[in-house]
This record gives sequence, structure tokens and C-alpha cells, in this order.
Amino acid sequence: MKDLKVDDVIRDFFRNPEHFADMMNAILYGGQNVIKPDELQRMDTSEIFVGNYISRERRRDVIMLWKGKDSQAILALEAQDQVDFTMVSRTLLYDALTYNMQDKEYKSYKIMPVVSLVLFHGEGRWTAATSLVERMDIPESLKGMSNDWKMKIVDIKDLDYHLLKNEDNRNIVKTVNQIWRKEKEDFKGMEVSKTAARVIAILTERYDILKQVRGEEGTMAMWSFWKDIEDSGIRIGEERGMKRGMELGMKKGMLELVILQLKKVLGTLTPELTLKIELSNEEELNNLALHITDIHSEKDVYQILQ
Repeated sequence: MKDLKVDDVIRDFFRNPEHFADMMNAILYGGQNVIKPDELQRMDTSEIFVGNYISRERRRDVIMLWKGKDSQAILALEAQDQVDFTMVSRTLLYDALTYNMQDKEYKSYKIMPVVSLVLFHGEGRWTAATSLVERMDIPESLKGMSNDWKMKIVDIKDLDYHLLKNEDNRNIVKTVNQIWRKEKEDFKGMEVSKTAARVIAILTERYDILKQVRGEEGTMAMWSFWKDIEDSGIRIGEERGMKRGMELGMKKGMLELVILQLKKVLGTLTPELTLKIELSNEEELNNLALHITDIHSEKDVYQILQ
């Protein structure tokens, strides 16, 4: 079951307009019923992002066109399970491409706002930058001159589940919060739908739970599956923390090494190329490092990263 595509479980859940609208209402409007499910239209992220910049594997999780009675906007939700220093630039690129799509598709002087939310469901707190300026090493002479851009991070552990009206949403947020806080006694007598149970298992990385979820109909008793939450939570949390720390450290080290090597070969790198390299996964970075002697121009870098 661990081979299951984790992102697909979350995407499928929030592609449901009722789940998406309810979550957005809780985060943006304090639980008021402003965004209605029948006002949402799912957008095809592949049409917006697949091209020279982002592959199919790196597109947004969920993006919806909201046509309200008095408002129109493009709303996006991204689930993130670990602190990532590239998240600011990546979300900025997503938003920029969405605005560019509007220019190409709608050809209107006025464009719709793009509202992107990052739903953080990892352990601990978000410690990476939430704005571009935070990531910059700015010379004193340029302070205040560089354009800034801020990212909206929502920690699921801080989200008040009482604001959610949809039962699945409410149970997911409530259960995830209790799991991180190890409040296992509250699971007694609590049942959730199998749809919600799958999302909870993914958000807390309890892949063993997925093996118990069969079919779509019916409910699951939380107590029977998380009665050992305290012991297993500590063990899994320690393993996950060590694994993530090693993975992030290795990727950051490889990223810095590749950029340093490219600067020696090419001199300076354009902001666009630097951003594309930062958005590359570990396999792509390794591929760049292996072919560093074959690179003579930025075009060569783009070809290797295709």
C-alpha cells in the first residue's frame, strides 16, 4: 500500500467541490458559507503548468475556478507534509503561470485574483520562509527595492475543526489534531467514513492503516486503528524525522553543489534558470551533476532537465 500515490488521495478528496468549498470557507471566511460547491469549476492543472517550467509530476494539487454571485477568483490548495525552503518560489511560479494562463485564454484587461493556500500537515511548525525577501541575501543598497511576495501557510494543527461544516472535513481535521497531540482517549466511540480514514492515514503517514480500508461504503472506528497511537506515533515520528532530515539535507547540499558548478561553467545564472533548478527533484539534480561537463550554455541545462 505504500506504493499508493499519496498525492492522488488528497487531490481526489479535495477535488470534491463540497470538501473544497468547506475547507476554503473555514480558512478564508471563518466558516461562513461564502463559497458554494455549485459555484466551483475544476480546472485542469496540466493545461496551465505542463510545458517548459513544470512537469506533470509537479503541478498543483487542486485548483478551482470560483464563479460567485458577486465575486470571481481562482482558488488553489496545496497539501505539504514537510518544511520546504523552495515552497515560496514554487508557489509564486504556480501563481504566475495561472495569471499568464488568464492572459492567453481570456484575453481580458481585468484578470481574476489567484488565491493559493498551502495546507501544512507535518510534524512541528513551519520554519521555512513564507516570503521571497526572507530567502534573499539583499545588499544594503537594494533593501526595499526588490519586489516581495508572500505565501499563505495554514497549519492543519491550528485549524479549528468547529469551523468546518462538512462531516468528512471536520473529522479529518479533528482526528489529525488529536493524533499529533496524542489525545487517543478522544477516539473512543468516534467513527469516520472510509474516505476520511484514507485521508487521515495519508496526512499522518500511517500507511499501515490503508491496508484496513476496503471499499468506499461504511465507516471505521478510530479507536480500533489508533489504540496504539502513543507508542507507534513516537516510533514513526522519530523515524520520519530522521528520514526527512537526511533527505532535506542531501537535497540542499546537492542543490548548492550543482548551482556552484554551473556558475563556474556559465558564469552567472538567470533568475528563471535558478528557479527551475531549485524546483528540480533529487533525480534531476543528480542528472545535472553527472552531465556537468556536457553543459556549455543555459540551453544545455534546460535540455537535461526536460
